[in-house]
Amino acid sequence: MKLFYLLLIAGTLFTKCSKESDPDDSSGDGTWGEQPALPPVDGHTNFTISENEYYVNVMGNTLPRMPVFPSLSVKAGIARGYVADLSGRPLKGAHIGVSSSMTGGFYSSGSGRTNDNGYYEFAIPAGAAYFFGTATTINYNETPAVVALYPVGGTSSFPSGNGVVKNFVLLSYGLANPDEVAQQPNNESNYYGGALSFNFNTNDPDAYYQNPEYLPANGIIELELIPVGTGLYGETRSFKITRQIGAHTGFAIHNIPVGKYTINARMSDGHPLKMSATGTQANVYPRLGLKPDNATGTSTVTFTPNYQYTPVMVSSFRSNWDALEIGLKME
Repeated sequence: MKLFYLLLIAGTLFTKCSKESDPDDSSGDGTWGEQPALPPVDGHTNFTISENEYYVNVMGNTLPRMPVFPSLSVKAGIARGYVADLSGRPLKGAHIGVSSSMTGGFYSSGSGRTNDNGYYEFAIPAGAAYFFGTATTINYNETPAVVALYPVGGTSSFPSGNGVVKNFVLLSYGLANPDEVAQQPNNESNYYGGALSFNFNTNDPDAYYQNPEYLPANGIIELELIPVGTGLYGETRSFKITRQIGAHTGFAIHNIPVGKYTINARMSDGHPLKMSATGTQANVYPRLGLKPDNATGTSTVTFTPNYQYTPVMVSSFRSNWDALEIGLKME
């Protein structure tokens, strides 16, 4: 009998120690530990675009460092994970969805929203599964903006029966799907940073009539982006982009850390350029975009979300920032 009680006590102690040492939290109430400091994004960077190039990615092909998430184990048939901002602050109310396809073209879906601890969990429909609607809504320049979330580890497809643990992060810049970037490096939705697109007309130097608002075909455009305050995670880096005009009457700037910027536009001889918002996103948002519009030389600019106005509509592993189009003319 004494031996029995000793074995019982030993078993109880072993079970208790096992639970205390288990880093996984099956309830989703895991503790967010201390987070590493965010590397500063500051200073000034210059870029030169030749007449044959039509875009520049100002933050390159690196991702910011990821936060440290509470540990979770995989549950069969269940999608679960955490959503946080880059500093490791859990995000409540983020939408995470999964779509599954079966043989014969049948589709089904499941989804969930994160709780106060940034945790989500829901059943995965049977079939070949992939994440969709991975987004949240933030207050960006006093405007509710639906922004996409990055799947940590970079994958968004998985076999449904196995279950999956997938954490998501709200980024201010960074590459989305590398395969998509390789195929379409000029597509703004392949970067989590904001985007600007510039268009203009040029005068044919041999033509008799020269439109005074058209840019000289052999001219050089100089643009500066200077942060107003700090970005989404304290970024203060400024950028200067120099573009030889040449044959292409347009170019884009991609992957700009999300924030608000002063934009200066001029020719290399110092002549200021007129800027006006053009395209489908022109003046759609009262507090986003080019403000003031139809400015000469200097204005302020914020980025515009794409047509996906609710988190459910946002594609997985792609950004939801649209390229704000700005027309350039001679003063």
